[in-house]
Amino acid sequence: MATPQSIRYLNKLHALNALFRGGGMSRAELARSLRLNRASVGYIVQDLLADGLAREQATPERPGVKARAGRPGIVVTLDPDGALFVGAEIGVDHITVVGVDLEGSEFLHRSVEYPTSSRPSAIGIHRLAGLLNSAARSLGDRRGRIQGVCVAVPALVRQGRVVNGLMLGWRDVPLQQLLEGELERRLPVLVENDANAFAIGVTYRAASTPPDTVVCLDIENGVGGGIVIGGELFRGATGFAGEFGQLPLGGVGFCEGRHRPGHLESYIGKDSVLARYRTHGGPATCDLPKFLSDLKRADPAALRTARDWGDRLAQGLIHIVHVVNPARIVLGGSVAPIYLQVADRVQAAMRKEFLEGFPMPAIEVSPLGAGGTAWGAACLLHQRMFSVDERRVHALGAPLRRRSTNSKRGRLEGGRPPRRPG
Repeated sequence: MATPQSIRYLNKLHALNALFRGGGMSRAELARSLRLNRASVGYIVQDLLADGLAREQATPERPGVKARAGRPGIVVTLDPDGALFVGAEIGVDHITVVGVDLEGSEFLHRSVEYPTSSRPSAIGIHRLAGLLNSAARSLGDRRGRIQGVCVAVPALVRQGRVVNGLMLGWRDVPLQQLLEGELERRLPVLVENDANAFAIGVTYRAASTPPDTVVCLDIENGVGGGIVIGGELFRGATGFAGEFGQLPLGGVGFCEGRHRPGHLESYIGKDSVLARYRTHGGPATCDLPKFLSDLKRADPAALRTARDWGDRLAQGLIHIVHVVNPARIVLGGSVAPIYLQVADRVQAAMRKEFLEGFPMPAIEVSPLGAGGTAWGAACLLHQRMFSVDERRVHALGAPLRRRSTNSKRGRLEGGRPPRRPG
């Protein structure tokens, strides 16, 4: 049975989502959106103002519209500084930190090159903690509004612990515990698979999300995958769904390293691309930006490398599409831009293997660019704040039936895409 406390909590969440979706709204507009009376909305707004999550301001004048006489209209908006969310990515060769405010806008972005895979895990975690502490200090008085930190790693993750980070060389690392011990201010720390974080960053809507199934591939040194269904991550029975980089294609792959021989990431990961380019006549020393530049100017060896890469990508996507049947596939990570040069070839190879009538999913390159995984990690925290915490509702005396067996938190409908600068 619902209690006054649980109803109040849920109404505040609905109001937050309505403001996130609609921007500034008068109290009357908010009442209509929530289908509540003006008095009830008045109490909700007062709670949000007291919590520092919202603010009231005069209605901004619109160009070409004559201002009306009398008192100016007052709108309620989210206070961007009302809550801040920090996401971080521990990559093979870099560490990135991104901050997202309550309105869903990026306000912080720091990234440093760091050879994570060749250093002990404790040293890498210490380096991340230093970056996080520095970023928090730079916020001054606003640092008290940080709600938590979500760290994304290329690894199998369970309950804050890195079970197996093949590309990093990490095994059984208590990342959450170690990082919490090094932060200058006590904050909740979540640990997430990097591809899952990337998938949320690509698909996140604080509001109603079409019930599409979206597959995301994060292609760096390795290849991670995430599956989003109706705006929520599909994690599978033990939380490891979407490990598409481990699809066995046969053979031994194209380069040695921490890849499993013959698995998809051993053919399309960054190290494999550069090794293949050298084999086809590219320079003996070459990094990915140089390869992408050569590819853009139609260097023959680069083009041949891209075609080989596209053929292997198509093999992997054929398996993924037949199993998951997504409406959309999003390719991200530093290697993904290669797809733009071989898109027709990849799609033709895929169609050749589909049964007549089997739909071709839309395939696109992520617009997030560098930092997309850390951005997605911050969005995961933002999503949690705008979602129903069923444990809290239960504690308030009104348990809700879980909407998804794949998530510990239900989702509220409504919202808009968060904004990134530029």
